[in-house]
Amino acid sequence: MPDPSPPGPDRAGPGSAVLDLADPVLAEAVVARLAAWRVPRVFGHPGETAAPLVEALSATGGEVTFVPTRPGASAALMAVAHARLTGGVGVCLASAGASAYGLLAGLDAARQHGLPVLAIVAEHPPVASADDRWGPVDRSFGAVCRRVFHAVDPARGADLVEAALRDAVAGPGPVCLVVPAGAPGRRRTVVGGGAAARLVFEELRLRLPRPGIVAVDGEPNLARYAHRLPPGTTVLAEPGGAATGAALPAAVAAKLAAPERPVLALVTDDGMRSHGLAELVTVARGWPQWPDPRLVVLVFNTRSGHPGRQLADDVPYAGWARLLGLHGVRVDRPELVGAAWDGALTADRPCVLDVVAAP
Repeated sequence: MPDPSPPGPDRAGPGSAVLDLADPVLAEAVVARLAAWRVPRVFGHPGETAAPLVEALSATGGEVTFVPTRPGASAALMAVAHARLTGGVGVCLASAGASAYGLLAGLDAARQHGLPVLAIVAEHPPVASADDRWGPVDRSFGAVCRRVFHAVDPARGADLVEAALRDAVAGPGPVCLVVPAGAPGRRRTVVGGGAAARLVFEELRLRLPRPGIVAVDGEPNLARYAHRLPPGTTVLAEPGGAATGAALPAAVAAKLAAPERPVLALVTDDGMRSHGLAELVTVARGWPQWPDPRLVVLVFNTRSGHPGRQLADDVPYAGWARLLGLHGVRVDRPELVGAAWDGALTADRPCVLDVVAAP
């Protein structure tokens, strides 16, 4: 079993200065070393903590291309395939949390086949004592990676990236580089305008059937609006926002528990891409057995791009719903929001309401 917690300078100790990925210097150092090693592309899930790295990759002008994946697990599988086909190092990137742990299956495949893969994880580090190990990251990634590096010393950031790449290339099998992340605000791009969330909720308040159930995705503002819906509405949302992609799975569970009640899922475009498109298949399979077919999925489609990129993702959510035999409506003008709600709430089957929205 490889040692998941290498001693010495790869780990934080008392008095160590912890790098912050929000500082562009570290992100640029990581990307500069990738470019020096002629890494052509990085596969990754562009979450919050990894945003500075994605921005730094985009700034190379294509020298190192960032390939966004959904879900995060695909990033490691792509890196493994790259390593297998080219013989070069495959690099995958993920933010802390579920996306990072999604890399493990692909990294285990790299371990079994002795393939050179480098996994970069942007993680919020815990407060460490002299004897404290970094916990779940080391235990999980140390089980499949030959070594886990931690970039913690500002003076050695580039050196550790270099060491991790060299170790990955030497093989056999994958290595992991954990980069401490700050809390950068994610920048979004939006094509054109769109309906404001306030307008969407005002029109919903006038039409919301009772006793309805409303599940809310990971944006805190959506949760605040949802908690202002009329009395008698059951709101499934955390005050600070649930996990991205949580709304539609919660709505499906609510509909199965109370099929006679109308259910709404208020979903961000990030959440719809990560979970919703697949879960619509579950809806399409189950809805004919529901006594009340009303399950409305409202997608706040900001056509959001990735950090540092002007290219936006404009996914045809309503079109995907129609392909599955569901009802789908796309709204790209504020004055159409009310009529769209009327159509969605009176449809004879579940509906995806794809609202082109302001961020």
